Amino acid sequence: MTKFSEEKIQEVKEFFKENKGKVMSEEITGIHIERKTKRKFGINDVAEHFGLTESQARRILYVK
Repeated sequence: MTKFSEEKIQEVKEFFKENKGKVMSEEITGIHIERKTKRKFGINDVAEHFGLTESQARRILYVK
């Protein structure tokens, strides 16, 4: 497993806490009935921002 410095861990946690639950985009979907679909900020966005895998981001946020 990859070791992360305490600074990196705090940076990832703060970034997630600031952006958690924010709406990233809205789309109108549906063929017969139109629906608004909202995409919220999640763990995949954290992983993409810091260049981590989803598992590494999850481990930083929830285990450490």
